[in-house]
Amino acid sequence: NLSTLLGAVFALQALSNPAAFGDIAVSQDTMNEYVWGKIVPGVGMTMVLGNLYYTWQAIRMTMKYGRQYTAQPYGLNTPGAFAFVYNIIYTVFFSEGGGDAGFIQGYKVALAANFVTGLISMVLGIFGMLILKVVPPAGLLVPIASIGFAFLGLEQLSNSIAAPIVGYSTIMWVYLGWYANIRIGYGKFRLPEALQVILVGIILGWATGLNSPEATKDAAKLVKWWGPTWTAGDTFADFNLLADYLGIVIPLGISAAATSLMCLVSAKEAGDPYPVRESLIVDGIGTCIASFFGSPFGTVLYIGHPAYKRSGAKVGYSLVNGFIYLICSWFGILALIQSIVNPATIGPIVFFVGLQVNEEALNFLPNRHYSAYIIGLFPSVYDWVTNIANRAPLLSEDGSYDTNSTGASSWVGVLAWKRGALLVSLLWTSMVVNILDRQWRGAAIWAIVSSLFAIFGIIHVPEAGFDNFTSPFWEQCSGPDQCWDFAEQWMFAVAYLMLAGYFIIIFLSAKAGADLDEPIDDESRHAFDDWFKDAYMYKDEHGNMVDSRNPTGTLAEADDKLKDPDTTDPPVTPADKVDEAAEEAAEEAAA
Repeated sequence: NLSTLLGAVFALQALSNPAAFGDIAVSQDTMNEYVWGKIVPGVGMTMVLGNLYYTWQAIRMTMKYGRQYTAQPYGLNTPGAFAFVYNIIYTVFFSEGGGDAGFIQGYKVALAANFVTGLISMVLGIFGMLILKVVPPAGLLVPIASIGFAFLGLEQLSNSIAAPIVGYSTIMWVYLGWYANIRIGYGKFRLPEALQVILVGIILGWATGLNSPEATKDAAKLVKWWGPTWTAGDTFADFNLLADYLGIVIPLGISAAATSLMCLVSAKEAGDPYPVRESLIVDGIGTCIASFFGSPFGTVLYIGHPAYKRSGAKVGYSLVNGFIYLICSWFGILALIQSIVNPATIGPIVFFVGLQVNEEALNFLPNRHYSAYIIGLFPSVYDWVTNIANRAPLLSEDGSYDTNSTGASSWVGVLAWKRGALLVSLLWTSMVVNILDRQWRGAAIWAIVSSLFAIFGIIHVPEAGFDNFTSPFWEQCSGPDQCWDFAEQWMFAVAYLMLAGYFIIIFLSAKAGADLDEPIDDESRHAFDDWFKDAYMYKDEHGNMVDSRNPTGTLAEADDKLKDPDTTDPPVTPADKVDEAAEEAAEEAAA
């Protein structure tokens, strides 16, 4: 969360760098007014509201099932935040001629886009349980793992590798603390894993000059009351301009809902199943609220529930996280933090979350699905490649970044799978899983669904619609007569229909008695059929699975109690466990 916010802020602040943008650079006063006076306080507002809600949700689930739940992490939509910065704010900035006016215009369009993204998430949330029934479990786990691999892994470690004296040590302390259980301390006291990474990074950062006193002095001047700003007027001021960016907004809205859904799956696999429809709708509401309080960044259930659960987090951490963000964002403290804690230190902590979601996916998937897992990583990797390329010091003559040249067809391919990356990952993973399981009818259905997304320009092309349906897009051309003519919008749709044709032929051949291997239909394909099946189960301090309805007995006895309507045992959630869970949650939140 902190890394995403600081990274997005760094990207915005780059527009005020005269060395890079010359006369069209945004003035420092305007940048500070919008970043620290509107965007960051808006993030703080939606963070505290969202974390408050999910803390309450976790307490409800803890009380209902009589065992401890870990609250769902809630924060910024990482791919969406960078997409809005580079694909909307930067694009409008350059199209409007830059300067303060261009930046403000881009900011308003991004607010409107964020509001629409929230609406899309809410609508899709209504169908959350249906999606769980029709999408293979791997199709929901792998795309979220791809974000962990690319944006929480490659992105974050690049900053650490760039400063090896600091970064190599902080990376290694992730493994020393969380995996080797090496903890700094004295006697029985031991520092938390994340805190010892931060301490090592801060000490080395200041010792090597990676942190500068001048930057901290400048940041200290920004520590003052900023507070929230009502920006609904800005959100709807230039709503008509949003039509040019629907190709970005629609995939992001779908991806935001998919991201939250995948995080719910990840939480379930870690042992905490949560209500799907409720969580997805609340996410969409949070994103809409963010746009009304100055934040162009959408909010979603965040990656990393397994990591928080493994670290011993319960429900209070979510509430504490929200209030810390509120205080830091409304009083400008984040500006000071930005100058004290360097990116080489923050990155490895976020990297640990990426490790956890990938481990969770690999532990769940059967070995035969590993090839689907690998190809499912590619879209987010391509998304990160183009994202980092846009920040490379390769400026063209007009001060813009040139990462769209068709000097090689491979770059066209990178851009194609970058568009709607999470959706592409979900679609291809689901299709390949059905191929690996020899479920030919299912593979054909996923190919047809992919074709529909391609027809309307939701995936593979920069803009939704049909304006360039039979001609190359601008990003596939390096000059007036120098375009790549083999990746037009209609071609992607036809390619998917061709795949569907292959699968249908194989399916009909099997029906006709062809000598083909039998389809695989095991438990891994039906893991989410009963979403709350294991809601009462938890691991005790010895690592044994225990049923909260019968913590001192066997699992078979617990099942017998459910089957026997005449049981005289206490109710499913005993009052003493309810009280204990509520008291524990309250104490943690207070702490």
